[in-house]
Amino acid sequence: MPRSFALWLHLRTRANGKSVQHALPAQAVERPEGPLLWLQIATPESANAALHLIHTILRLRPDLNILVSGAPDAMVLPEGVLRQSGPVETVSAARAMVSAWDPALFVLLGAPAPNALPAALISEASAQGAALALLEARPPQLGGLRTFSRLWWRAIARAVYARFDIAISPDKASAVWLERMGISTAAITVSGPIREPVEPLSCTEAERAALAQQLQSRPLWFAVAVPEAEEDAVLAAHEKALLRAHRMLLVLMPDGPGRAERIAAEIESRGHRAAWRAVEEEPEDDVQVLIVEDERELGLWYRLAPLTWMGGTLYAGGAARSPLEAAALGSAVVHGPVTGQYADDYARLADAGACRLAVSPEALADVVAELIAPDRVAALAHNAWAMISGQAGAAEQVARRLLGEVDAALSRKERGKV
Repeated sequence: MPRSFALWLHLRTRANGKSVQHALPAQAVERPEGPLLWLQIATPESANAALHLIHTILRLRPDLNILVSGAPDAMVLPEGVLRQSGPVETVSAARAMVSAWDPALFVLLGAPAPNALPAALISEASAQGAALALLEARPPQLGGLRTFSRLWWRAIARAVYARFDIAISPDKASAVWLERMGISTAAITVSGPIREPVEPLSCTEAERAALAQQLQSRPLWFAVAVPEAEEDAVLAAHEKALLRAHRMLLVLMPDGPGRAERIAAEIESRGHRAAWRAVEEEPEDDVQVLIVEDERELGLWYRLAPLTWMGGTLYAGGAARSPLEAAALGSAVVHGPVTGQYADDYARLADAGACRLAVSPEALADVVAELIAPDRVAALAHNAWAMISGQAGAAEQVARRLLGEVDAALSRKERGKV
């Protein structure tokens, strides 16, 4: 492995420091018998993926010892999983910790900023014979560092990443970045992101079938969690769609209670007819907008509507619901530029060609009018289903690969004893 002056100097400046006692295991005085997989959670955002991966590994191999470091305080680990506070970033501390736990496999999940990379720990794990795996690593943001600092930390990061035996990337763009960071092409695979499977929202099948029969000849779209600021944009988009398909029905769910009556009055003032499901009004043939308020019926409307507008994404405030709710039930997703806490979900849908972006009220109107065509909306829905189906198997694929690395590391250790 090529030597790195930047990494050598970085580790040398951290060769000493706090007492080694701080690096010794905090919760287990003695290391449990048997092979051990050490999982270091690199960023708080990686905690959910880590927890899902841990459950998957334990389902496949219940007797494997797992040590987790870097876990948020609020993270509840499965019974029997060991928790270790983050290591002191000195060579002596890292050496003592790795020696104490003796992992067969060290896993870094997530990519911290280069100046937060646990370089000493990774280097010591590699030096002491552990296999190294890198998961869920995406390019970090370096905007807060000056040019020299960026170059310096990048040089250190390249030397550290080059020590990993395998890297399982969440997407192709991250895989390209990992190659640039010094990991060999042969060591990199793309599995998709590690996420808990999307649980489809439920509905009453008899009610779904009855409504599907009633609406079978009408084109339909659903606007979910619509804030007051977006009402006009949604209604204007529907009016444009009606010019192409005069029987089209909009199912509109506000993002809070108490607005249905006012929205119905606004629709009537525009020359259209509204129905209010809460007072048992039906979407008759002359109704253009059905107002619904019960979130328990989300699964019903996602199933019935080929197209869903994700409310709260057009203006400041951010998305109110995950787009994967709609995508998992076959409804194509249209959204605005403000994706908020669900930015990663929207990005993955976009990469899969499974959603459409409308950056303005005018763009929303154009997209809805365009997606009246069944073949176009069906293509989006199919791509979303394929992405979610592939994502469901990513954790098991990664878990099996890691268990294979544990077995290979143990085999190498046994051969070394001969």
